[in-house]
Amino acid sequence: MRNLVLKMVHEGVLSSDNANKILSMRRGIDPLYRALSKGLVDERKLARFYEKEGYPVIYDEGRGPMADEFFTRFFTPDVIVRHLVVPISFKKENKDIIVGFINSALIPNVKETIRCIFPEFNTTFFHIPYSIFKKIVAKHFLFDIEKYTAVMVQKEISGEIYTDKEGVISASRKRLSEAAEQVFLLELEEDDSVVFSEQGLTSRFPLKSLPIFKEGFSRGYINIIPGDNMSSLSHTEKILLFTNIGIKKDDSIMIIATDDTKKSFFMLINPLRPKSEIESLIG
Repeated sequence: MRNLVLKMVHEGVLSSDNANKILSMRRGIDPLYRALSKGLVDERKLARFYEKEGYPVIYDEGRGPMADEFFTRFFTPDVIVRHLVVPISFKKENKDIIVGFINSALIPNVKETIRCIFPEFNTTFFHIPYSIFKKIVAKHFLFDIEKYTAVMVQKEISGEIYTDKEGVISASRKRLSEAAEQVFLLELEEDDSVVFSEQGLTSRFPLKSLPIFKEGFSRGYINIIPGDNMSSLSHTEKILLFTNIGIKKDDSIMIIATDDTKKSFFMLINPLRPKSEIESLIG
């Protein structure tokens, strides 16, 4: 999301001040959608931006989304809101699905989800301006997305949705608990130490003692199988993995940043979903 926003600033789609506002928005509601609804982003400028990025743009409502229930039943209201996508056409003979989107940063997650459900089909993406997207959702899915987001905003204000960092991480961790056998939290401190905590157990390790982990921290992501990396794992990393956590050599370990700051990381043992879906579960 950050890269997309910075590119939009470079292309003159939005100002630096509005970019900072977008990047500081909570992820309960998609920040680009919220920015469009607040007028921080001009939908016409955004459409031209996506055209330059190589995406076709739909400029009128037309007849609306496809009627084939084989595919449209996948687009429930929660999918529409979470991914900001609607179906446009479904060509069974060509094995091609056309999907309209608002936020291109979400496209990798949408692609992976559709691929898992419809592995034999290709997916093509068209951008739909905000005002037309609302009309399509209301007319063809009987769903008022503005009312939905208004309710979500009110829940944020009342505290029903977490707004502090600790709460966001806690909510993400809860969602991830169903996407991996075990989920742990690692936090980087200013003195170059790494804190590992789980169920009352807190351990602190010097960052330099975790060379494999350090590589993952710098990239924001790493996926390893300990048994295949025994010669590369440091003594401290072996203690953390085999003694403290008690994993097996053939277990799969995913370390992924909780947000763009790369100050805290989730460590998933034997993740049950691909990276793109794991990222979509992180607040």
